[in-house]
Amino acid sequence: MNRFVLAQELPEKVILTDDPARARMIISHYLDNVEILYEHRGMIGCSGEYQGTGMAVISCGFGESTARLYLEESARLGAREFIYLGEGISLTKSIGLMSVILVEGGNPELLRRITTIAEKTLVPIKTIETVTNDCFWCDDVNVQDERGWDIADFAASAVHNVADSLGVSVAVILTVSENTIKAERVSEETRQIGFSEASVLALGVMLNL
Repeated sequence: MNRFVLAQELPEKVILTDDPARARMIISHYLDNVEILYEHRGMIGCSGEYQGTGMAVISCGFGESTARLYLEESARLGAREFIYLGEGISLTKSIGLMSVILVEGGNPELLRRITTIAEKTLVPIKTIETVTNDCFWCDDVNVQDERGWDIADFAASAVHNVADSLGVSVAVILTVSENTIKAERVSEETRQIGFSEASVLALGVMLNL
C-alpha cells in the first residue's frame, strides 16, 4: 500500500540515490526501525537506524535537477551530512564496470572518512575528478573532451554546488555502470540492486568509523 507522509524533519545524515530500487535495497537489507516518510510517483524516502545510528535513505531520481531539489529540501528539513550514491560512465579502458569512484570536490572530512573506511574494509576506490553531463544519451557522453575526462556522471556538479551554497557536507560515490570504450554495460538488475560495495561504504561513513 502506498503511503505519503509529509516529513516535518529529517535525521542529520542522509543517503541520496538516483534509483528508487537501490534505495529500497538499502532500506530493506540494512536499516532497522524503518519509517516510511513518503512513497510517491515511484520515489521513496525512509528514516531508520543503521547499527544504532539514525539516518534517512531517499531516492531522488536521475539528473542534476532532481538531485538539487531533493538535497535542498532535505537540508531545509534538518539534514546536514549527505552521501550521494549514483552511477558513472567510464570513458577509458582502464576503469571497468563496477568500479567504485569517489568524486573529487566534496567535503574534505567526508572524503577522508570514505577513504579510511574503504581501506579498512578492502573496498578498492578511485578518487577522480569527473565531468557532469545531465543527458544520458548525449553524444558527448561517449567521448573524452580536451581535458581527458575518465568518468562522466549525471549529478555530482549540482550536488557539490548546492551543498556549498547551503553550508552542508556532501560526498559523491559512483559505481561504474557502463564503459563506452569497451561497449560494456551492467544489467538493469545490477544497476538497481547490485551496487552493494558503494552502499555499504556509504553506510559505514555515516557511522563516523
